[in-house]
Amino acid sequence: MKRIAIMTGGGDCAGINAFIAAAVRHGILKYGAEFVGIRKAYEGAVSDRIADYLLPLTLDGVKGLECCPSTILESSRSFPFSRENTAKGLPEKLIANLRSLGIEAVLSTGGNDTIKTGMLLSTRGFPVICAPKSIDNDVSGTDTMLGFKTAVAFGAEAVRSTINSARTHRRISVVEVMGREAGWLALEIGMAASADLILIPERPVSLERVCAAVQRIYEQQNNVNIVIAEGVRFAADDPVLNKAKAESQVVRALLEENLGTDCHGNCKLGGVGQILRRIIKIQLGLAKLEEVRCTDLGFSLRGLPPVAEDINLGTRFGIAAVDRLYAGESGIMVGIQGPRVVSVPIEQALVHKGVDWDDDELRSVGVIW
Repeated sequence: MKRIAIMTGGGDCAGINAFIAAAVRHGILKYGAEFVGIRKAYEGAVSDRIADYLLPLTLDGVKGLECCPSTILESSRSFPFSRENTAKGLPEKLIANLRSLGIEAVLSTGGNDTIKTGMLLSTRGFPVICAPKSIDNDVSGTDTMLGFKTAVAFGAEAVRSTINSARTHRRISVVEVMGREAGWLALEIGMAASADLILIPERPVSLERVCAAVQRIYEQQNNVNIVIAEGVRFAADDPVLNKAKAESQVVRALLEENLGTDCHGNCKLGGVGQILRRIIKIQLGLAKLEEVRCTDLGFSLRGLPPVAEDINLGTRFGIAAVDRLYAGESGIMVGIQGPRVVSVPIEQALVHKGVDWDDDELRSVGVIW
């Protein structure tokens, strides 16, 4: 096996470039491999002009790459195995494109959707090894994944800044972070920043309890600091929610807004912090909306320089992915379990990994529901 392609799909994050650099360096020096990057992941790989998306990866080209943010290979969420794209013949075109370039295997970083794409490619007989990447930390079979530690470190610092400001102005602060179905990011950022309250998707939220807690804390310390995951949902029959809908056109509009779905069928998210901001204002009878501030960290947690943990993890994943490939493995994800890098069948990796702490521990660190 000589020519190997590397692709980086899904949302970008810290640590991906460390994976690329380590895989290239290890593969060339130990196995004499040749590497080529495919920009825009599977979108580039199925292009009629795939040559336009190629980036040769050499020892000189990856020097110092470990410390660089995001990914030099760009990214996309393209899914060639969707029903529509399968009908168009894109899976066959993907394999034909790769083979036309002499590519014999693929190394890929990604979250659940990109890993699933790698699994489907491997079932067609094309060797694929994946490495987990997600600031949501929601891929199973691994203790952590690329990007998460950097996102927590930066997010905690950002939330501490909003806490200082809220204390100075005696305000309520709501910070929204990513987390579609898993609340790991909100949980660990909120803990590290000493937020008063944390809301995560894994626990159904009672707005009455949340607002009562906000009122109590506000009376005690003249400020309240909340971290909420973007995937938190409020029950349609929640009386506090319905009161806010009746009194605020903005709340109604935000709840009714359809942001659409991505190519994998996932609903696009964003705005739950703004909804909660207005609910708190109404429920507490505050005079002005500006007494409750909302910050959406969103994509600011993605394109960050990696902390040492993500550099080290990307390096270990890159080396392991190449070794697994040359050992004849395919259709697996490399993961970290305790001190060891392991091979995880992709079917197991795709099982959703949500926050699984017990209720008492969650309450003790500020999670409310």
